[in-house]
Amino acid sequence: MSDVMPDLIDVSSTGPSIDAVEEILREQYGLSGQVFPIEGRKNPYFLIDNGHMRYLLKVAPADWPLDKIETEHALMRHILREPDGPRVPEPVSTKDGSDTVVLPLAGEDRRIRLLTFLDGTSPQADEKLSDEAIAAFGAISASLAKSLEDFEHSTLEQEPESDLRKAGPQTVSLLSAVADQETRDIIAKAMVTALRRIQPLAPGLRTAVTHQNLDADAVIGEVTDGVWLPTGLTDFTGLSNGWLVASLANSCAYMLANRDGDSSALLPAIRAYHDIYPLTLAELEALWPLIVARTGILAAKAENRRVQSPDDQLVQEDAEKRRAVLHAATSVSPSWMFAAILDVTEMTKPLPEIGRLLPDIDPDMLRLVDLSVTSPLLYGGNWTDPENDWRLLARVAWETGRGSTRYGEYRLSKSSTDPLQEPESFALHIDACVPAGTTAVAPFAGTVKRAGPRLVFSGLELTLHVEGLECEIAEETKLDAGEPLGAVAGAENSVGGVRLRFCRDPDLVPPHFCIPGKAGTWSHLCPSPAALLGTDADAPDPKHPDQPVRGWKEYLFDGTGRSLLDLTGNAPLMGHGHPGVAAAAYRQLLLLNTPPSGPSEAEQHLSQRLEDLAPEGLMTVLVLPSHRDALDHALNVVRAHTGRHDIVGVVGLVPEDADDAMLLCTNSREEAAAALEEDGKAGLLLTGFPHPADSLSEILNALARNEGLLVIDETSTGWGRLGHHAWGFEASGLRPDLVIAGLPGEDIAVLFMRETIATSLELTAGRVSPVACTTAATALEISEEEALRENARLVGDHLKTALQELAAHYPAIRALQGMGLCLVLVFEDDAKAKAIGQGLRKDGILTASNGRVELVIAPPLCFSRESADLLAARLKALLSES
Repeated sequence: MSDVMPDLIDVSSTGPSIDAVEEILREQYGLSGQVFPIEGRKNPYFLIDNGHMRYLLKVAPADWPLDKIETEHALMRHILREPDGPRVPEPVSTKDGSDTVVLPLAGEDRRIRLLTFLDGTSPQADEKLSDEAIAAFGAISASLAKSLEDFEHSTLEQEPESDLRKAGPQTVSLLSAVADQETRDIIAKAMVTALRRIQPLAPGLRTAVTHQNLDADAVIGEVTDGVWLPTGLTDFTGLSNGWLVASLANSCAYMLANRDGDSSALLPAIRAYHDIYPLTLAELEALWPLIVARTGILAAKAENRRVQSPDDQLVQEDAEKRRAVLHAATSVSPSWMFAAILDVTEMTKPLPEIGRLLPDIDPDMLRLVDLSVTSPLLYGGNWTDPENDWRLLARVAWETGRGSTRYGEYRLSKSSTDPLQEPESFALHIDACVPAGTTAVAPFAGTVKRAGPRLVFSGLELTLHVEGLECEIAEETKLDAGEPLGAVAGAENSVGGVRLRFCRDPDLVPPHFCIPGKAGTWSHLCPSPAALLGTDADAPDPKHPDQPVRGWKEYLFDGTGRSLLDLTGNAPLMGHGHPGVAAAAYRQLLLLNTPPSGPSEAEQHLSQRLEDLAPEGLMTVLVLPSHRDALDHALNVVRAHTGRHDIVGVVGLVPEDADDAMLLCTNSREEAAAALEEDGKAGLLLTGFPHPADSLSEILNALARNEGLLVIDETSTGWGRLGHHAWGFEASGLRPDLVIAGLPGEDIAVLFMRETIATSLELTAGRVSPVACTTAATALEISEEEALRENARLVGDHLKTALQELAAHYPAIRALQGMGLCLVLVFEDDAKAKAIGQGLRKDGILTASNGRVELVIAPPLCFSRESADLLAARLKALLSES
């Protein structure tokens, strides 16, 4: 039994008295301390606390098997000598060096021993183990087995009741009392199926001293950060010689029941065990069948108890639960679990020898098509066409009539625009284009089967699934490697297509794709069929699987094809990856990208377009290489006009790249106004989201009285982002003297100025790349052609209405600011804003922060109504949860 002792009583009515125990401690061990009897034990136990150490005194009948006690003490001492062994109690010797002592107590002789006491707790009976606790069980099991590698003792040769080498006879014996034939059949079938898998592996399973009953009753634990974790071992009755892997299997069976039959919950324990004490390939393959066998034994025991105690409700409930867990375990494919175990332990089962399926096809003539997320063949959303992958494969194969897709490729065509959905993007098959009529032969010895248009060729260790072959061979025909299997279907002189898949489970029809989160498991279960083509047709792993590598409209895609919604304001106004912009940049790159000594034709064209689109009264246009250049030019204009070297910045609106020459008043608008009045002429820089003009009236009046200049930065608000207005200052009724604006789709910037200011200055622009100018001009044309400002108005109003409803319902939202696709949610505090932002990020929705309590929603102007609804729904869910 475990030494976890939470229940203490004041007086023991059946065991030795407190005085007697105190005398034993004093006379036999030279110890003293407070003595607490412990209830719930067949034999008396006492907890002793002397203020420095705690001990456990065990009282047993005098004829208690001494060899078992000696073995247990030897085990403890052996483990304690190992630096990486688990925590265990330490036997305390008597004054004369004995491990036990027999003394007359309460009218009879009793055998007494003393151990150090391990402090801790057990998990609650109905408490679900966390993933961390499950991993800790695997770790403690492995560290125990490792520490006992060289331990030997004759009593450990006895086979305990829980020895899985006797699983079959145990189950038969337990079921002999069960009259329900259906129940008996269910348990017996599960056991027979498991034993059939274990039997051929048994010769390769190592035997060792292990704990065959390591569960919650055998350990002591501690609560760390609210999570209970096993930290020590207190029960040694399950220690014996047996299969090494059976110990882990027994623990996993306990955890499987705790997690209601969820087989995937066991993987952290298996990983942790293997990291500490590596298992062999045979042991890993036998592990799941052994877990099922142990689960079957526990179900049989529960049914046996049900027969013995038909009126005990708890016994009935336990039997139902054990049966449900067994049903869940037998519903899982053993091959799938083995593949999952291989994945978490980073082990690989070698493939058998595989010959070429199409020996007449020269592997060097096969051309591979790139259908990955980063493929240059994919643009403008062409991947959304269901036929696009086949079309691109045919194009690659056009010249030689021979082409192939790649196994293990994350296909962009399988991605989803819903960031909450993990796409089934990992390819578990290969499609090949080869001349019709090409001969196919058996790649290994196997048996021909059919499943509609799919040919199934089943070997000893591997099953081949082929589509696109004509086969006249009768079902169940056995073929040797190299014998004719069929021919590629298709008309004469045409190109045919074949689809190839492997599977290690002969009873499973493998999928064509799987989600990235299961790619490791599925690739073990359905390995690459590239060997059939005689070439390396496996896609490389993406370099950055969890980072965005492609953009399209308001979406970003990571290396595995999962989408994210980009609401950060960093996307080009017309959206990511517009094919028109890409084509214009490509054409210009073919001509020129180095800026000439004077304005290039592309820059002149852009300047003309900008003059046509300039805000009223700001007809002087200067194209500049960067936003910083535009800011510096604005500062120079203010210096030249006012004779001052300062720009007064307003609270919360000062740009991050403002230089040290500027006077930045960041405390309040009142301070900004006072600085203007005190210092005379100056310039006022407004940047960020639009603010009502009346809230700036004091400093604007001060600016006007001193004939200063108003500079407005429209990098975040220009070009129709507000929907109802082309520029942010129009929404506020302001009349700027200079406007800084980024250019759609490019990093370059533009400075608009009043002609009365510009004519008195000598302005020179930096050299701007012709490609950047062409790209920007094209983006402006696209914005007009696709009516993006109108879309910003319609979708922005729709989104704002939805957010206003949330703000009215959830007090956590303090305010909603902005218009169009330039919105700011203001929350009640920093913690709430941070939690909502993190929740959205977890859901694949990226936002920005405009302050500690604010979340900025600034998608590109192509933002769809569907994406707006998705954002509102996720915000509502997160607000409801909190």
